[in-house]
Amino acid sequence: MAGDEQRHPVIADTDALIAVANTDLWEAIVDTLQITTTNVCYQELSRHISETSAHAPEGTREWRLHYGSKIAREPFDDNTNESFTVVTCVPRPHGEDAGETSLQTEIEQHLDEYRFAILMDKHGRRSINRVFDDADTETGRAVAPTFLLYLLLEQEACTEEAFCNACGDILQGEGWTGYQAITAAWEAIPVDCSKYLPDEFLP
Repeated sequence: MAGDEQRHPVIADTDALIAVANTDLWEAIVDTLQITTTNVCYQELSRHISETSAHAPEGTREWRLHYGSKIAREPFDDNTNESFTVVTCVPRPHGEDAGETSLQTEIEQHLDEYRFAILMDKHGRRSINRVFDDADTETGRAVAPTFLLYLLLEQEACTEEAFCNACGDILQGEGWTGYQAITAAWEAIPVDCSKYLPDEFLP
């Protein structure tokens, strides 16, 4: 892993990395953005690769977990890529929510290092936003995985159409079909994708 303990302003958890890695914009993200994750999330990606089948039917949840984890882990394994870094979480959390918990622990210990925390789980985002809100100094924000795509659009590394379609891919692939999930996906994203996506994917 390249650049251990080097922290970038954007930190992402396991599920967020998988969701975005399964879109057509992942290569552009690797070429453009700088992302940190924790050793716990890195291990979760590795576990998904080893515990899911490479032969799962395309488009299934198992297929998305296997290939999304594999693709998402690659830049963290690339010793020449200092834009994707892994930091060690101490103490190391365990259990079902270990990845999300590791992000919160890392942010609590290095609050000033982070501007955006990218998490799939809304409760995890809420908990981390409380940490940011309670800080006395300039703070950050916890947002949904679609925000990583917005950062790419902000840097003019993709077109608005590609951005909107990739957001639609995440919503469809992750099964974000309910009102709250769709609203959360577009939170903090000031882009109108109504030209490119059906109403069911829009806030």
